[in-house]
Amino acid sequence: METAKGKTRRSSSNLFLRITDICKVHSVGVASATGEKLKAESTVDSSEDGVHLKVHPHQVSDQESCSGSSTSRFEEAVVEKLLDAISGLKLTYVNVQQSVVPYVPEKFVVADGHFVSELEEAARLKDLYLSVDKWSNPMYQSHVSSRIHEHQKLAVELQAAICKKESDIVLLRAELEELEKSNVKMIEETDGTAIQREGIWKGEPIDMFIELYERSSKCIHDFTKLVVRWMKASGWDLGFSNFPVEKSFVYQKRGHKKYSFEAYFARAMFMRTKEEYFSMDSFDDIMSFTDPFDALVEAPNSAFGRFCREKYLVAVPCSMEVSFFGSKDHRAFIENGGHPRTQFYQAFARMARNVWGLLTVARQLKPKAEMFFVKGDVQFQKKHMESVPAKLTPEEAKISVGLTIMPGFKIGCTVIRCRVYLSMLNTGDL
Repeated sequence: METAKGKTRRSSSNLFLRITDICKVHSVGVASATGEKLKAESTVDSSEDGVHLKVHPHQVSDQESCSGSSTSRFEEAVVEKLLDAISGLKLTYVNVQQSVVPYVPEKFVVADGHFVSELEEAARLKDLYLSVDKWSNPMYQSHVSSRIHEHQKLAVELQAAICKKESDIVLLRAELEELEKSNVKMIEETDGTAIQREGIWKGEPIDMFIELYERSSKCIHDFTKLVVRWMKASGWDLGFSNFPVEKSFVYQKRGHKKYSFEAYFARAMFMRTKEEYFSMDSFDDIMSFTDPFDALVEAPNSAFGRFCREKYLVAVPCSMEVSFFGSKDHRAFIENGGHPRTQFYQAFARMARNVWGLLTVARQLKPKAEMFFVKGDVQFQKKHMESVPAKLTPEEAKISVGLTIMPGFKIGCTVIRCRVYLSMLNTGDL
């Protein structure tokens, strides 16, 4: 009993001394430039104010001293923190005064920030003090415990739901792979029957060229979609930061960035190709295969085989292959003269065969087909260009070419228009 009573009295005495000490620091000189006079006046004012300050300590009863509960100790701790906060407020306020007389803007901003921070800290003590009664209430503790159990039960249910969703994803992914295989097979069958139509084989060479041009454009578009889908699955940044595509103009829509990929693959397939890769002697044989990969298996080092291998190494960056396959083994197999039987390479081979056939026929036409691209910022002209994906509403005078998606060809007086993506002139100023 005596021990508890003594502790309470010593604690009350300590708090009394703290409060008295804080109240004595009532006013402080703030301008060092005014000299010792201002400092002395401030000290006098502090003493006088302290004389008139009266503090009435609370007499602790025996009953209160015996209630040394955790709540009482918590309240004492909060009061101690409150006194520390008040002391901090007084000191930071002195710093504010010192930054005002004389006025120094930089010091004032810093001092004001410290003062506001101390005020916020003191305000948080109120919530801390009010919470002690709530947490000491057994009913509230029971309520919190029940809520915790409810959330734990909910977490278990959510985890079970996540596991079910993951299993569904695995099944759906398997279905997607089957559908992709079916689509590939249907495309191969369609390509095989379309290219063997009588109008293509026995018609005019110019008609065969136009047919191959449309098929090449479609295959480049389909292969680009496959690449973009694989890039997303591999975590690539589609902002083109790591891919050599055109990005110097403003796209009409965010989704139109895919046309830069399409333009990149078109340039890689059509530009800088060796003449030795094109021969009409093997044209009929290569184009007769339903699946172009079978032609590569039968004659891996044919003109088409060498064309397909070289263009793949040019068009597909090494970093992309590593992200898709996890290593450079796929690329090394191609560099050593092979043709890997993978879905990705087979899709590339379909695109490569149509481009190879188009370029082969282009060299046999009389006169030869002359390929052309359009540079960026050139004014749009309907005679030589076709807008992709659609026409723009403003007048033609205000429209310029952003990039060439598919090259055009000129055969004597016949022009197969190139396909371009349009942008507004002076887009950098918008």
